[in-house]
Amino acid sequence: MSGSGVNFLGAASGLPLEDLVNSFVGVERQTKLGRITETKQRLDASLSGFGRLKSAISAFRDAARDMSGTKLNARTTSVRQPVEDQTFIRAESATGAAPGVFDVKVNQLAAGSRLESDDAAFTGADEVIATTAGKLTFEADGKSFDINVSAGMTLNQLRQSINQNKNNFGVNANIINAGGTAGTKLVLTSNVTGSGNDLSISNNNAELDRLSTVATGPDPAGLTINKAAQDAILEIDGIVATNKTNTFKNVIQDTTITAEDVTPDGNNARLTIATDREATKEKIDDFIERYNAIVSLVGNLTKNRKLGTDGQTVEAEGGSLSGDPLPRSMMSQLRNILGSNTEVADSSFSTLYAMGISFDKDGKLEIQSTAEFGGESGRQRFERALDENFDDMARFFGADGGLVDKLDSYVKEFSQAGGIIASKENILREQLTQNSKNREAFERYIASYEDTLRKKYGALDSLLGSMQNTANFVTSQLANLPGFGGGSSN
Repeated sequence: MSGSGVNFLGAASGLPLEDLVNSFVGVERQTKLGRITETKQRLDASLSGFGRLKSAISAFRDAARDMSGTKLNARTTSVRQPVEDQTFIRAESATGAAPGVFDVKVNQLAAGSRLESDDAAFTGADEVIATTAGKLTFEADGKSFDINVSAGMTLNQLRQSINQNKNNFGVNANIINAGGTAGTKLVLTSNVTGSGNDLSISNNNAELDRLSTVATGPDPAGLTINKAAQDAILEIDGIVATNKTNTFKNVIQDTTITAEDVTPDGNNARLTIATDREATKEKIDDFIERYNAIVSLVGNLTKNRKLGTDGQTVEAEGGSLSGDPLPRSMMSQLRNILGSNTEVADSSFSTLYAMGISFDKDGKLEIQSTAEFGGESGRQRFERALDENFDDMARFFGADGGLVDKLDSYVKEFSQAGGIIASKENILREQLTQNSKNREAFERYIASYEDTLRKKYGALDSLLGSMQNTANFVTSQLANLPGFGGGSSN
């Protein structure tokens, strides 16, 4: 025992027992812990590999979905205004709009009606408009609201009540103190547009006739229409179109035109509807890129280890999913779907190849720039499809039962929560949890193993030390006996 109170094996016997125990423990740790560590590394790599694969599949699914429905055959709608830096019309087209160029003239904007009280009807804003209570009803194009007039209400209080009424559908009341023969005037404007939609005001008290367009008493009503409500009027290639608002929906089928100002005489707006080739090309290119990313990833994840000529030396490590059949099986099915016929468009336009997209030698999608066997190149077929079969291309990908439908119903099982890959990940996480428990159990075992060795070799050390002490004692006693010493007597 040392002065520190720590027992060192071999201290009694002089043998390297401490080194021996450390060696035994080291070999045991390396042998069994190595397997646990190797298993953890393999499980971590597999979990990471499936995570990367799921992410790549999700990106591919998003790219495919970006071509679903009518997203692929989008239209661009552009307007050349008659005057630079001034907007006369705005336009927007849905995917079903037919391409074309149209001459658009704005003859008239839609407007609401404007009402004024008679000259000298009021002497000022504080004039009392009624000595008894009553009700004014405001109506236009089927909309209405009521204003309750109290006895003693002034013209200005009426103005405020109209403007603040929660059911007001768009009537603005103002007072103009003109003076002279005009006096003070009540002016009402309505934002309900369209011919025949003039603001109408009725009452239930003849005292309010001067504030109405419809009289209750024998005298004429006091409010007259200064400006009638009117329709918006467009001419499209010379064809006159009217609408009660400035927004014309489907005046050109699947296109909405909003008139904002009357065009100058002899200088009309020019509306162009065209297919959005560039947006379509970008979406298809992204689709191809995302698919090819899966091909490359699966190739790396599933590659086998490469051994040297000796059959033992590893020249190249294998992929983290090389032993799992799922990635290769998934890719095989994806290739089958991409290579199949999709009969939702023109019969001559039912495959990816028909639009110039094919598989290369590595199983990736490409649009070849070089011709094969003297025919058209993939790029030529692709550009021709954009020019001549734009909507067929969109239907091939996005229609019900189209390619995107087929792909989505398959790949969602791999990318969604609770899907095939998610289930694989859950199993791997459970195995990693068990691996952690195995490591904890091993640490307990190795501590017990070391303790057992130390007790065993500690007892041996004590025994050998005792035997050495006994041998030394016997040797010293024998050395003192006559005839056993090293010298001679006289």
